[in-house]
Amino acid sequence: MDQKSKLQFRLMTSDAQRSAIRRLALTGLEEGEISAQTGWQTADIREVLAAPEIPGFIPWALDKARRSGSNGGPRRG
Repeated sequence: MDQKSKLQFRLMTSDAQRSAIRRLALTGLEEGEISAQTGWQTADIREVLAAPEIPGFIPWALDKARRSGSNGGPRRG
């Protein structure tokens, strides 16, 4: 990345930065190459790539449970 691209990367939201790092990794770039392109430290790149992409809870499921009067647990029948 050139300096302009690195600046644009730094101005992205943190979620967008993490998504961009994951996309770069999916193209086959190594952690060091991603670090060179983004300006991030290799350890930070590793942390992003190791983090689970699934949230701890699903917000829409909580809303659905509230509407149905359920506690969100499994059905008993």
